[in-house]
Amino acid sequence: MVRESVVTVRGKDGIEVADTPSHGFTPSIKWNGRSRPGSLDYCCITFFWSCALTQLICGIVLASTTNYTHPVVTDPSQLCPSNYNFALADCVSEGAASLHPSLFACVDAGLCDSIRACYQGAATPSTMNGSRILEAPDAGVAADLWEALADYWYIPTTIFPSMVLVAVLWLLASEYVPRALIWSTLATSIVFLVALWAFWNFEYGFNNWMLLVIAGLATVSSAILYKSINRAAEVLSVAACGLRSTPSVVLASLLLKGIFVAYVLLWTFFMVRSAQAKELDESNCSLRSSPGIGFARFLFGLLFWIFTYVFLNMKTVVCAAGIGAWYFPGGDGEPTIPAFRGLQWAFTTSSGAVMFAATIVGVTRFILNRIGNACHCLPWFLTPLGCLWKCLTCCCMSILEAFSKFMIIGQVFAGGSFCGAGRKSFRLIKNRLGDAFITDGVGHTVVTTATYLFSFSLGVASWLWLDAAQEYQTLAELNTFLLIPVLLLFAAFISTPIFTIVVVTWLSPLLHGWTCGEGGCDSSSQANAQRAINSVTGALFVGSVCFAFFHFLADVVLCSIDTVFFCFAIEADTRSYQHRLEGPVYSKFKESLDLSASFSDGPAASHCQSTPCTSCEDSHVVSPGSTPVQSGSDIPSPADQALFGYTAAVPAHTGGQ
Repeated sequence: MVRESVVTVRGKDGIEVADTPSHGFTPSIKWNGRSRPGSLDYCCITFFWSCALTQLICGIVLASTTNYTHPVVTDPSQLCPSNYNFALADCVSEGAASLHPSLFACVDAGLCDSIRACYQGAATPSTMNGSRILEAPDAGVAADLWEALADYWYIPTTIFPSMVLVAVLWLLASEYVPRALIWSTLATSIVFLVALWAFWNFEYGFNNWMLLVIAGLATVSSAILYKSINRAAEVLSVAACGLRSTPSVVLASLLLKGIFVAYVLLWTFFMVRSAQAKELDESNCSLRSSPGIGFARFLFGLLFWIFTYVFLNMKTVVCAAGIGAWYFPGGDGEPTIPAFRGLQWAFTTSSGAVMFAATIVGVTRFILNRIGNACHCLPWFLTPLGCLWKCLTCCCMSILEAFSKFMIIGQVFAGGSFCGAGRKSFRLIKNRLGDAFITDGVGHTVVTTATYLFSFSLGVASWLWLDAAQEYQTLAELNTFLLIPVLLLFAAFISTPIFTIVVVTWLSPLLHGWTCGEGGCDSSSQANAQRAINSVTGALFVGSVCFAFFHFLADVVLCSIDTVFFCFAIEADTRSYQHRLEGPVYSKFKESLDLSASFSDGPAASHCQSTPCTSCEDSHVVSPGSTPVQSGSDIPSPADQALFGYTAAVPAHTGGQ
């Protein structure tokens, strides 16, 4: 890498800088005097707000054109809501023939008149009599999910505080025992793949040998990349330390998560309302969705994929600003709460980079999912081809997501256009691509495994607890042939938490009405079915809430890991050093970087601690002999290309010594 040789200088907060590398990043975030975004940035910013407004306007139009709903039997005298008519009874003349099943619905007055006009003149008597449809159903009301959680209040009030406690303990473990955490996670993942192969092979006869191949490759790769994985563990430790020191990052990310939840709820509402807008097919007098509704659903589905990554990238901006300011403090014009400045950038000057990266990643995942669904019908863990496709798509998406995150982090640090920031970020990490992907991949594996493991365990615990509280076993009574598929299906549902929570909330009263009716459960079979529904829906609700919480925390941790890696790379290329980080950061890399002389004895070790120190004026930066600066090579050796190009400060020799 081409460097501009400069004299070692002391920056703010004890940061010593020896070199200014060609990529232009300095050990600080550029808070003031940031370059204006480029023309492509403004195009992407316009595209971002246009997509947001398009979804809002289309959703309002869909909601305002609702003219159709399904009948719900809640009252013997009323099948439909007020201002709606039951099509079979109220909108079809007595002599109508060949009634279409789609007419078993509630429609508004305008659509009812259209149906009546379409059937006008039909001579054959109807085979369906509206009066028979209006017969009163079984009456009764049973305790639903929410009443069950209220009756057994000690279950959610124990599970949710336990969720927070587990998260705190996991963050502490990430900081203090990261290697044990990472290696146990990798071992658990390999054992899970082998167990999954054994179960489907011996119980169902599906010999998906690709699972064993992946487990073997994961084992061999872990052995070969032992040092890099340990280094990734140290990066995880520093990221957890940074999060503990900057709670504002979590608060700003939590606010962003709330905005995302509101977006998902509004999106779900619009999609549900789109199913309640019908038009009349005059060829057979049936009801159908208009082509415009189909296009709107496709557009909403595509934009949902994109905006999922938009909010994830916004979280990257927040973490980059907060963790970057923690690692490189004292920048010119640094705000009081850097994470909230990052939140402001995410919706303004950085929204172009956010939208560009989200569009590329979101559209790619959308296409890959469509191809995967078209190529194989069985789940990926049941067929070798599906398993291989899953590995290829995961690898492709991991590389794409890693590049997009580093581009966004670079744009946060330097400002300007995202194209320029992307080029500078690539020059920064091009000699560290292997370690960058390993760090991001290991971090992603750890946080994803923890998210599934913790949320799944708490969800199953709530399921068993609800069974015990209602004295009716649903999960424990299942045999092995059904237990594993049911648990896998349960894990699949809670992995889409917002969708599952909305569906459970919407279906809960309907399920209870269909099970027992209005008057209550009047038989033991109905009561047992009601208890089973309460247990399943309660477990899905608790598991989904836990998954949403841990997934939010995992995103914050992963973004912090990438930001810390970015900061390490800047320190390596600028050969900068911060005395305040000797204890919380540099000491963690003593073993992997052979810094034995830097943290043992001497004035630097005794005076330069984890806070900024101005008394160590005679400390200076020393580069290791194998770095490109001293070796004369532009390409560092594999041992040094990971993250760093410096050793800790050592006391300079004074006169007379």
